[in-house]
Amino acid sequence: MKTKFNGVLILLLVLMIQVNFAQEKTVSGNVSYEIGPLPGVTVLKKGTPLSTETDFDGNYFLKAKLGDILIFSFVGMKTVERIVGAVDQINVVLESDSSILEEVVVVGYGKSTKQSFTGTAKVVKTEKIASKSVSNISQALVGEVAGVHVINTSGQPGTVATIRIRGFGSVNGNRDPLYVVDGIPFSGSINSINPADIESTTILKDAAATAIYGSRGANGVIMITTKSGKVGIKSIEVDVKTGVNFQRLPRYDVIESPDEYIELAWHALGNRGVDLDPSSNRIAFANSRLFDNTNGGINSAYNFYDTLNVAKIIDASTGKVTSKVGRIYAPENFRDHVFQLSTRTEANIKLSGGDEDTRYFSSFGYLDDKGYAINSGYKRYSMRLNVSHKPKSWLTAKANIGYSLGKR
Repeated sequence: MKTKFNGVLILLLVLMIQVNFAQEKTVSGNVSYEIGPLPGVTVLKKGTPLSTETDFDGNYFLKAKLGDILIFSFVGMKTVERIVGAVDQINVVLESDSSILEEVVVVGYGKSTKQSFTGTAKVVKTEKIASKSVSNISQALVGEVAGVHVINTSGQPGTVATIRIRGFGSVNGNRDPLYVVDGIPFSGSINSINPADIESTTILKDAAATAIYGSRGANGVIMITTKSGKVGIKSIEVDVKTGVNFQRLPRYDVIESPDEYIELAWHALGNRGVDLDPSSNRIAFANSRLFDNTNGGINSAYNFYDTLNVAKIIDASTGKVTSKVGRIYAPENFRDHVFQLSTRTEANIKLSGGDEDTRYFSSFGYLDDKGYAINSGYKRYSMRLNVSHKPKSWLTAKANIGYSLGKR
């Protein structure tokens, strides 16, 4: 009897092991991100140390049982959980987590997080910069950071705005902030950096800036990080923008035509005649001296009409130029010689990609911003090449080359 009982126990144990093995299976799938596969994604079986990573094509294989939870995680992406069901294939599309990206702060020659960084820093995201049609980063900072005053001293396209971080730090000395591009202090014109090439901008506003850069950072530091290639993501991006500039502030009331100029000169001379002699006839005085520049009038070379007889030009009852007088020159508006249709055209081509060893980013930019005033436009051709190569696990070589040609 005892032998039979032991045999039944062994049979039950074998059946349980077979059932366990039958429930465990190989789950496979693909992990991607918007435009393609995503390598290096960690796939973890929740509650266990068992995990794997996706290959270069975003594929993965992992043994799991029915009801297990798989966790898909990647730096900068939202973590996703999936329950293993009857289907052996689980495909996942990850989305970027902007809240995580915002926590990264570029400080000095490295990076930190907002939690561990003790200074005062503000990160301006790429989306904020890209949403504004500006020729340089200084103009894109308007209204973005508390305590940073951006003063546009001119309406001419391509003008670099004056930036003051937390007020004026000196009476007679330099009050401009220090610009740092990819970890290197930048002394050139900020116009040479295409805003489309900028990944993020960090502004250091307090003593943390001087602790890193010394006296050069006394007026604050604006740190610019240019774009670079991302592992496993190859992209070609083309964007074209066009628009029209117009004057938002009301224009001053100015003399706009030859008729208006002659009329005002005629009235001014009449008033002068009355001022010199109250008994004089203001109309006769103005008519006699309008084209006599030796006696307060205007030069006859500025006469736009086919006669020098002022009585035939000006209607004394209205003080306006009569419509019957003939003109030597065609009627014109003085504004046409000062202002023009202001259009703005911008085009950028960006190519990027990379793998575990090599990453690259290249861009070509064109900007033609015609000013509202004639001969006040700005044109720029820009190019950037950012390459990072890792020949050994302990060695990384980087090259960041930028070229810009600007014309005013």
